[in-house]
Amino acid sequence: MPCPYLGFLMPHIFPDLLNIMQKLRSPGGCPWDREQNFNSLLPYLLEESYEYIDAVQSGSAKLMAEELGDLLLQVVFHAQIAKEEGKFTIEDVINEICEKMVRRHPHVFGSENLATSKEVLKKWEEIKAAEKEENPQSAMDKVPRSMVALTRAQELSRRAAKVGFDWDNAKPVLDKIKEEIGEFEAEKDGSPEAEEEFGDILFALVNLARHKGINAETALTRANAKFEKRFRQVEVMAGGRPQDFTLEQLDEFWNKAKEVTAT
Repeated sequence: MPCPYLGFLMPHIFPDLLNIMQKLRSPGGCPWDREQNFNSLLPYLLEESYEYIDAVQSGSAKLMAEELGDLLLQVVFHAQIAKEEGKFTIEDVINEICEKMVRRHPHVFGSENLATSKEVLKKWEEIKAAEKEENPQSAMDKVPRSMVALTRAQELSRRAAKVGFDWDNAKPVLDKIKEEIGEFEAEKDGSPEAEEEFGDILFALVNLARHKGINAETALTRANAKFEKRFRQVEVMAGGRPQDFTLEQLDEFWNKAKEVTAT
């Protein structure tokens, strides 16, 4: 059946989305969409990324498809603005990523033989470095400052490890965590020094996650979701007024909530 607005055939295809975005940005389009620019859209790009992560963790295929659509919209939105400003087009975006994926997979699209993921990642980094033709002054130069702190901490430690600044196993990392906790405990509550030492604890924990093959951001996201789910159950058990109960009573509710939410 045709789209009631633009006459597109359904189900829609990628060019339909491009045409919709072009119309939204046109003189007779949407005032809000016309006002946007690269910088004003950045919060939405980040928000949609997080919402897709939530969808994946929910296990809902329908929600995943919806949120991926929202992410795709952000890509198309940025590309439309770039086209209007003469910077690049969506075709340029697609061409760049297609060429990059072929170029960085010589074991698939070429004659190289890479048998393990470790070999693939090593070759990927080699090709990436050759593409950039850059001589960074520091291994830290390519870590985006706009990354969320937890993710950036893991990437900083990963890049340091790539140039040999790393322990061989997780045991020294655990010792470092204990050391940082001791330094934190020695500081006065609320002081700048205490904040600094707490940051050192977090960084050491992220380093431990990397050693154990854990994505720290994903792990904390899951922990947040688990805490929220259990606390909501505590609120139900408390009749919506947890403030009317003692900590001991709430702790009992919490233990029951753990049993309920474990299934």
